Amino acid sequence: MLCKKSGTHLQDFVLVTSKFTQDIPSRIDTIRGLIEMRLSEIIPSETTWPARLHEAQRHALLSPGKRFRPLLCVFIAEGGGVKKGPDLDAAITTGCVAEMVHAASLILDDLPCMDDADLRRNQPTTHIAFDESTAILSATALLNRAFGALSRLEQISADKRVEMIDLLSYAVGSKGLIAGQMADLANTDKGTSIAEIERLNTLKTGALFDFSVDAAGILSGMRASQRDALKDFSYHLGLAFQLLDDVKDAVMNEGEAKKSVNRDAGKATILAIAGSAASRKKLNEYLSHAKAALQRAELNNLSTLTAILDHQFAFLRS
Repeated sequence: MLCKKSGTHLQDFVLVTSKFTQDIPSRIDTIRGLIEMRLSEIIPSETTWPARLHEAQRHALLSPGKRFRPLLCVFIAEGGGVKKGPDLDAAITTGCVAEMVHAASLILDDLPCMDDADLRRNQPTTHIAFDESTAILSATALLNRAFGALSRLEQISADKRVEMIDLLSYAVGSKGLIAGQMADLANTDKGTSIAEIERLNTLKTGALFDFSVDAAGILSGMRASQRDALKDFSYHLGLAFQLLDDVKDAVMNEGEAKKSVNRDAGKATILAIAGSAASRKKLNEYLSHAKAALQRAELNNLSTLTAILDHQFAFLRS
């Protein structure tokens, strides 16, 4: 894969950057830059026929984002022992796969038949910028390309590739992300318990964190005990992330959130049932459990991962 800015291979950048010791913020920025390059390369250019379809895919995938899921995947894989260029390159691609699925899910979530949103990441949602048909086809194409990208990870064994493809199919399937979206569309009963809402959030939001984190464990060949700890981490992280999103939806305006807000009006959420103070307490509990599980995973870069989490949840300190 070529880096368009310099004409050299992205794998070469991965190999070179892995040799240098950087401070934590610089290291995160370096990996984020490599993720951005890979995302730009992994799908066809906007001039490739059919141009409108590929333009729409790039509109959704390459819009400015924190790249939280791919960063987690890469740094958890590093924490489990992935250091060398080709292995790190595989972790970057795998993280980008998670981001592609995330982008596809956002396209669908924003549709008029779902949340009917018109702003995402401070730009028009895909069905607004293009049209509904193009948006649906773009989401489908991103999902298909995600599986293709995993299948072509020749740096790792065929057994690992098959395991990750199976893991992704479960994460986005009828017992994962899609199940969560179905449950969310029917989520209007204010008598719903917090436990039932947590189950919904685990499917809708947590499933893709599960893939990002467990795939990193597969790539780095972690012990079963480490992968178990990371599953506990991704479970509580997913709950924390969704509750944070619910809180932001209620208290932020579109300029602050950089997306359409008040999309949860009428839905049964922890915030709607328990109120703001109790929700913030619950959110901090989820995050504390996630960090404790991350410590149990015995990774060698805990400070870097903690910095990524703290940045993602900085809203709690506001």
